[in-house]
Amino acid sequence: MIVPIVSFNELSCSDWKHLPELVASGLNGRADVVFCTHLDQVSQGNTDQVETLAKAFWPRGALDTNRIIPFSSVMGLSVRDLLDRSQVAKPPFRAIWNQDSVGYHVRGLLFSIA
Repeated sequence: MIVPIVSFNELSCSDWKHLPELVASGLNGRADVVFCTHLDQVSQGNTDQVETLAKAFWPRGALDTNRIIPFSSVMGLSVRDLLDRSQVAKPPFRAIWNQDSVGYHVRGLLFSIA
């Protein structure tokens, strides 16, 4: 299986738009899924970019954004950091609410949910 990887940062450029046809010609069909990196640099309410990717990779099918798997290595590191700090006991709030720490990227999202 070949899984194309596209960065949310690169969607404004046109280079990635050649990837769907390149993958399709190599596979004699369309990709099953697409990984999309740098989720932490995209506004959470913006689904336009995911829809753009879905339309490019599967132009003839129904719009299926579930086949786009967005992720962020920064958020992954942040989750691991939060789990490590919570292993023994709940850490003090000030210890985990530091915008300069890697862990802030997930904790900021968790604590800002209303």
